[in-house]
Amino acid sequence: MLLPDSRAVLIEALRPPVGHTLDGAIATTFTLDLTAAVIPPLAFSSFGGSAQLTDPVSVLESVRSSADRVDIFCQGGNILIPNRAPDLLAFVEPMVHPVRRPPGHLFHPKVWFVRYVDDEGSEAYRLLVLTRNLTSDHAWDIVVRLDSENIWRRRLPENRDLHDFLASLPDRTVTPMSSPRRRRVEALAHAAQYVGWERPEGVVEVTLHYLNGMRRPDFAGRRHLVVSPFLNDSGLDLVAPPDQDVIVVSRPEAFEQLTSEKLARVEAYVVDTMAGISLDEDDEPTTTRTPPPERTPVSLLTGLHAKMLVVEPHGRAQRARVFIGSANATGAAFGGNVEFMVELEGPRRLLGVDVFMGVDGSLRSLVEEYDPIGDAPEDPNEAERRELENALRVVAEIKHTLTVEPAAASEPAGVYDLVLTTARPYPVGSGWIATIELLTRPGIARQAESDRVVNERFTSVETADISPFLSIRMTSPSGLECGTVVLATLVGAPADRLDLVLARQIDTPEKFLRFLYLILSLGDPYLLAQLSAVAGSGDSSGFRPGGPGILELVLQALAEKPAALDDLSRLVRRLSTTDEGRRLLPEGFDRFWSEAETARRRLARRRS
Repeated sequence: MLLPDSRAVLIEALRPPVGHTLDGAIATTFTLDLTAAVIPPLAFSSFGGSAQLTDPVSVLESVRSSADRVDIFCQGGNILIPNRAPDLLAFVEPMVHPVRRPPGHLFHPKVWFVRYVDDEGSEAYRLLVLTRNLTSDHAWDIVVRLDSENIWRRRLPENRDLHDFLASLPDRTVTPMSSPRRRRVEALAHAAQYVGWERPEGVVEVTLHYLNGMRRPDFAGRRHLVVSPFLNDSGLDLVAPPDQDVIVVSRPEAFEQLTSEKLARVEAYVVDTMAGISLDEDDEPTTTRTPPPERTPVSLLTGLHAKMLVVEPHGRAQRARVFIGSANATGAAFGGNVEFMVELEGPRRLLGVDVFMGVDGSLRSLVEEYDPIGDAPEDPNEAERRELENALRVVAEIKHTLTVEPAAASEPAGVYDLVLTTARPYPVGSGWIATIELLTRPGIARQAESDRVVNERFTSVETADISPFLSIRMTSPSGLECGTVVLATLVGAPADRLDLVLARQIDTPEKFLRFLYLILSLGDPYLLAQLSAVAGSGDSSGFRPGGPGILELVLQALAEKPAALDDLSRLVRRLSTTDEGRRLLPEGFDRFWSEAETARRRLARRRS
């Protein structure tokens, strides 16, 4: 249980069961890194299991092909500004849904709920309850994975909280969801009521907890272990009775914020700065305090972001309980934040405090004792940063509209102006500065005023650079700066915008052929493995237009899934409009594709 030398990777935790494909997925996160949002589509794609993740064509197709079945809900104002905005983010746009805060609190859950289907239409479900956000953070975290054991005809009361949580998501969004996406989320929430979950080894009972300030789990017991990166006095009293001693694993700065009175009952531990999981060149995880000299560490897990509470009951015959999820040991977590936790109940010998923090406990090798003083005053910079972050969350809840208009007559074709407007002014106080940029055009900023709504024009924007993502930065009078990405409502975007983004990425004949093969393989693992080998070797000579491979794939697609040719057809048309694009098409491909299109039209008439 929670062995530190076991490593859970999100892309593996989300990969479909054998013989299944993605049908729909809901994710929630507090902080979102847009570039990390690419990882789940890679897991869901058939190609993701065989191709190198560095192949840009496979990454592009993975995101593009699954984006219409994935919905990610995150706290508005907590989308990180990436160092650069790759074209790939154009296909991430429809997946992302910033949500409003509960009054005075935060949207903080970290959950994945996924439905997979096989060729016969049989369903399988997976629930991930995490302590980490969808970011590239390397801190210590925990994930609980539950797979469906069976699907019942009746609603299961143990899934009520999961259903209520998922069903609440569409009404939280800053911008209304499209009807198809809303219906899919509602359908998944409904289906969650009927799923029977497999229990992890040694677990007797699983309980799911949706926290929204209305109720909280019962943490009564005689002995407690709290693992939480953030603490305060009220939260500690909520998760462990005030009259009992408690073992706490946290961060030094969190301990020092507690009062000395509360610290008197705390046995304090922090993560050992020399402990971590080094990922060596072979990507084999090893738990070590110092990386072995003969290995080159690629990455190291450092810091603490895991959140876990272990409760041992009063009676010795009673079972221990472990709570894992998004909630820190703070008053806000249980007093109004939206949080989600899973409770695992089982024998004390498997889930008790000593299993984790005893002499041979699984976490003991990762931590060291800490002697806090407490009663530390709050760092003024932290208070100022929190004020900035809350101001950005207010900005993220303001409706932004980005309208595409024709550029000046002197501009070349395919260039537009973007007019940004807001429903109300930004909360810019005296001495504060708020700037706005298009995420795809960094360095061209507009400044927001405190007494008027935003009405700014960004000129000469190429079609492929049109994006609803905006970079918002706020600077305090002292010079402290915070930023976030805001998702605007895009109005009047050219219909071929995404086609142009795709064409800009398919910029060599080899990339075109790999993209063609990805689309026409229809998920066949043998064909995808063959493509992976060719992509890795850099030799695309095996892909000859009209040759047996491509011809057979086109015929298979015509017979089994004609719609798979639609996207490829649009790309071919787009490339055929320019000399540069035509040079990307292999010699003779235009004649071959013309015959394929004719065959597709004839088949369509017969089917109708």
